[in-house]
Amino acid sequence: MKTLMFDLEHGSQTLGSKEYIHKQFGFPVMQPGTFSQFQNTIGKLYKEETKTVKVNIGDLEIDEQRSVVTAQTDTKIDALVLDTFSELSKKYMRELSDKDGKMKLQGWGQLKNKLDGALSFVSKIPGIVICNCHSKIQTMDDGNKVIPYIDGSSKDDISKWFDFVFYTKTVVSGTNRKYLWVTARSEKYDHAKDRTGLLEAEMDQDYGKVISAARDKGFDGAKVLIIGSPGSGKTYSLQTLVNGETK
Repeated sequence: MKTLMFDLEHGSQTLGSKEYIHKQFGFPVMQPGTFSQFQNTIGKLYKEETKTVKVNIGDLEIDEQRSVVTAQTDTKIDALVLDTFSELSKKYMRELSDKDGKMKLQGWGQLKNKLDGALSFVSKIPGIVICNCHSKIQTMDDGNKVIPYIDGSSKDDISKWFDFVFYTKTVVSGTNRKYLWVTARSEKYDHAKDRTGLLEAEMDQDYGKVISAARDKGFDGAKVLIIGSPGSGKTYSLQTLVNGETK
């Protein structure tokens, strides 16, 4: 599986050297330093356009306008990885901030519009899209809730852009650590979801199982959001995407 990884916070070393990742994924690791650099690169790879689709409802034909994202080049990219969307949001926030690192009130609206636009765009990219995101704990009256660590309010409804939203979970037994994904929604894991309904409530961090479930349901690719703390397997699990095959 040819995978293009945007390593926004230099976490790819978890997988090995840049040369090793290039060999395994089929593409070099991209490391844009700013949001604008990321946007420019994505814009060279993909374009968004509006197409008219004829929809038949009984004997009634309706022209429907649909926004689609298509590849700009003949280079085939099977999977696109953003690691992490948390850092991407910070990069744009820095672009909106003054020299003292402060952002004006209207900047928060610009931040949401830009991040929502980015999420909308990547959710339409053909194939597999994986967004990693850091987490933080929100204390509620009825207990703690794990939420995406993203600046601004885009985090509140971020799950709508994805087919799968998983939270990382680390189980420690003696000196052994096992990394899992929580796929079932609860009060604590409010964004969790599995649109196929085929995955276990807790599962090994294995993209092969996720992609198989998406294919079984006839999905056009798979859009995946992973939410978790640093060191909980978000980047390491990408090794299950290897050279055109999923383990």
